[in-house]
Amino acid sequence: MKATKSKKQRGRFLLDEELNIQPRMRVTHGLLKLMVAAATRLPFREVAKMLEEAGFPAVSHTTIHKEVRHYGLLQKKELEQMRDILFLAGKEEGEDAKKKRLPILFLEADGVMIKCQGAKEKKFELKMGVVYEGWEKVGAGRKLKNPRVMVGLFANGAKFWETFTAALAKIYDLEDTLIIINGDGASWIQDTAKEYFPRSIVQIDRYHLVRDLRLVMDKPVVDRLLAVLKKGKLKVFIDTLVSMEPGIPAEKMKIYKKLCNFSQKYPEHLLDYRRRIGYEYEGIRLYGMGIAETMVDKKVANRMKKRGMRWSKEGAMAMAGLLMLRGNGQLFTWLDAHTEEDIQNPVKKWRNIIKNKVTVDPEAPLRARMPVINTGEPWAQVLREISKIPFTA
Repeated sequence: MKATKSKKQRGRFLLDEELNIQPRMRVTHGLLKLMVAAATRLPFREVAKMLEEAGFPAVSHTTIHKEVRHYGLLQKKELEQMRDILFLAGKEEGEDAKKKRLPILFLEADGVMIKCQGAKEKKFELKMGVVYEGWEKVGAGRKLKNPRVMVGLFANGAKFWETFTAALAKIYDLEDTLIIINGDGASWIQDTAKEYFPRSIVQIDRYHLVRDLRLVMDKPVVDRLLAVLKKGKLKVFIDTLVSMEPGIPAEKMKIYKKLCNFSQKYPEHLLDYRRRIGYEYEGIRLYGMGIAETMVDKKVANRMKKRGMRWSKEGAMAMAGLLMLRGNGQLFTWLDAHTEEDIQNPVKKWRNIIKNKVTVDPEAPLRARMPVINTGEPWAQVLREISKIPFTA
């Protein structure tokens, strides 16, 4: 009867094991970095086509998708571990001596809705934050100073702020830092942020406030309301807004009610932070905030939202993690560190062997002895005779 292999039995590639080439790897280290980085800018099919036209070995779009998901979810796992270290173990990563101590730090948060694959959910929200140390002049204009982004699919606002706090704790000592938080009217920003940054000022983003006002009333009326707000007259602004209800058309009432509810719930958040910080920050260049909307478009929406794209939750988590690394200028160094764990260059390994002058005696196996054949057993005598037979080609 012919023996059959068990389903659990698998073949082994001894040379691959010796060179530490992992079973799942289909491409070399350099090509892997290139295709994952390209996939943060282009759809998977376009990356496959680009690589083929550039003369690289053919790689299917499904292979690219698998690699992106693998490394993206690995990055997400690292973020979760970093968050758990701070909020469960109560430890902070990094040395205090190396952490930055700043008088003021700027943080903006926003969300972007992504279309979902499948019938259960139509959309889900990716949450994004950007933190920066202020502004610096560039010619006649200015740019953000040391911006860093946080992007991900988080279960709720608390998870987002925990992860963002853990990431900031590696870089900054925030004990004496005033944090200015700018965001839209979402409760996960306006309500939750202050729980994680007690020494902070939260404000409604000017773009969202002005947009909603203009959706429900004429521009001259909006301009007068904003002029009142600019002078810091909160009560006048809120009372005037509430008194306008009879003149609001029915189709605009939902937005109007949202504006009134927000203004009455968070009156101080309506004021620009520059009216609220006090005199101790004089001498620091302070400008209006509102970069989050642009950052969302550049860092996330261009890759994940346009062209009618739809994502699974795992796929969105993975891509968001890689987009975050790219936005922080860390994608290639991160891939270098993590793909090297999966792929070890065999050329480097043998170069090290030669460099360290590790030699192998090719005749050693021929001089080896088998003590077992020196016993008095009959079968041992046969083995002794066989061992004396000279090798012939």
